[in-house]
Amino acid sequence: MVLTVLSCASRDVPAHADDIFIPLPAADQQNIAAQLGAGVVGQPVPSAPIDDASVYFPLQEKTLTYQVTSGPNAGKTQMLRVARSRRPNGRPAWRFQFSPQLAAFIHQTSGGDLTIPAVTDSDRGVVVVATPPNPFLLNGMKPGDVRSYSQKVSVNYLDDPTSQDYAGSLDGTYAYVGTYRVTVPAGDFNALLVRVRTEGKVGPAHTEDTAYYFFAPGTGVVAMIMQEDAEAFWIIHLDSTSGKVLASTERQSGKGSRH
Repeated sequence: MVLTVLSCASRDVPAHADDIFIPLPAADQQNIAAQLGAGVVGQPVPSAPIDDASVYFPLQEKTLTYQVTSGPNAGKTQMLRVARSRRPNGRPAWRFQFSPQLAAFIHQTSGGDLTIPAVTDSDRGVVVVATPPNPFLLNGMKPGDVRSYSQKVSVNYLDDPTSQDYAGSLDGTYAYVGTYRVTVPAGDFNALLVRVRTEGKVGPAHTEDTAYYFFAPGTGVVAMIMQEDAEAFWIIHLDSTSGKVLASTERQSGKGSRH
């Protein structure tokens, strides 16, 4: 049941007259607890439409430290960066590390959406290009909204980028599930949750996956569950799902901030 709420908006989330509470669906709650641990995701808090995606994923250079809660690297700490480079026309290009070897290239559209057109896996030496790009944070989404999409995917090895080794197509759904109180080592946050489900065939394997990202205003990704091995997911479909929670953030200038 969805309850409309007109007050009690947290200072962590922009207030709207149409804020609502959305309980976390039971299946998602079970998946998230299994990967992130019990007690990380708490009660629903007021959810608002996404008016400015960059509020929830600031395009600022920083280093984020995550604790890995599940998967092949469970128990380890990973330092992951949001980094900027510049193209010849002066336009900034952004990159976010999902893991030490897996990096997503972030594109901000003219409408303010944040999408992922390509992912590189330096350990496997591959680049994965999706057309249209993978949705990361979409403006105009309201709590409970679900959008469907289809895309073509190509996987190329960097030692021979002119050869398209694997290709295929995926169908996906992108959902703004709601906003929840999230407790991680870096602190307590009101974080909106997006769920991305994909299914299809790339190369020899049928692949099916569900990823979760918790975004907190002014901070970015405070918890996530996703594949950590591009080759395993896209080509041979090994289970390399990994959960991570934010431990601390540090601006590139060296000045740390803890929430």
